[in-house]
Formats: sequence, C-alpha cells, structure tokens
Amino acid sequence: MTTTLSEPHTSDRNTPRTRLAPPRRRNWKRPFAGVTAVVLGGVVAAWAAGHDEERVPMLVTAADIAAGDVITVSDVRIVPALGVEDLDLAPTDRALGARAALPVPSGTVLTGAMLADTAGWPGPGQAVVAVQTQPGMLPDSAREGAPLLVLGTGEGDPRTVRLHSLGEEGELAGSRVVELMVAEDEVSEVVEAVDDGVRLALMSAR
Repeated sequence: MTTTLSEPHTSDRNTPRTRLAPPRRRNWKRPFAGVTAVVLGGVVAAWAAGHDEERVPMLVTAADIAAGDVITVSDVRIVPALGVEDLDLAPTDRALGARAALPVPSGTVLTGAMLADTAGWPGPGQAVVAVQTQPGMLPDSAREGAPLLVLGTGEGDPRTVRLHSLGEEGELAGSRVVELMVAEDEVSEVVEAVDDGVRLALMSAR
C-alpha cells in the first residue's frame, strides 16, 4: 500500500494564525466604589441640610454685664447654634431692654434665668443702696456680684449683702461709692454700719 504525502496548501502557509487573548477580568470594585460614594454623598448632604434647618439663634454677651444693668444691642451678639433646643434661651425681644438679674461675663449664652423683670427691679424684699466706703473697708479683690458680710451692725449676726456695683471713686483718696443689694428690712442697719466705718468681708460664692 502506497502512502502519498501532500505538501501544505500555499494559502495555508501564508495565512497568519490568530492568537486569542485571554479573557479580561472585570474590576467589580470600581463600580461598587462609585455607587458607595454617591450614596454616602447623598447621606452627608441630607444630614447637613437637616442640621442647617435646626440652627437656632442664641444671644451671647459681647461684654461683661453687671447685675441690674439694662441689656442693649451693643451688649450682645447673635450666634446660630445646633443642639440648644433644650436650653432656656433668652429671646431677643425679651432680652433687649431687660435688666440682668446677676453678673454675666462676656461670652456667656443668655438664658431666661439671667434676666430680671424691668418693672420689678429690685426683686421683692430687696433694695439697692449707695454707700461710700472708706480706704481699707472693701477688699480690693471684690467684684460686682460678690457676696459681702457687713461686720459691726450692732447686736445680732452680721448682715449679708451683695456688691451690686463698684461705682465711682470718692473724693477721699481710696474711697469709693458702691451700690449694695440688701434685704429690705436691713437697709437702715447696713447704711448706719457703713457710715460708722465697719469692714466688709468678701464671702465665698455659693
């Protein structure tokens, strides 16, 4: 039996073979990351928009305010804030023109408890008296609003008063005209004691 070997066809030798590229693996992380970014962006935007609506204007003191002083526009500034809904914030229409019920340092958020009724100042059972202190009678460290003990008021216990205002320097060097908030029924005793030259002791604020 005869076997015939045939040579490859000419066209087969000239035609280049096509090499199949391996299948590309799709990067599934990229679209997932894009979706995540969009979702997070929406959440952040929604959170920010919601909190912008919750900003509440509050009054903050721009200067020190002494007890009894009338609060004016120059004494406060408006600051929008979050998370202050539960505070007893002093409304602008009530705060302006009202008197401070206690000394309020600069930078303090005004609340309703810090305001006194303008028509009812001083409060029931209280009185504000102006007295002239002599050199050495009032401690130099005493500040407005500080509680003081009036020594030497005769029989009985010393009287407790509050320094309402430091006032102005008196004619005598070292003297000063101050305002004291005292109990209504102790006004005469306190005034007489100060006129007699008693000492005023600075007490711890409680």
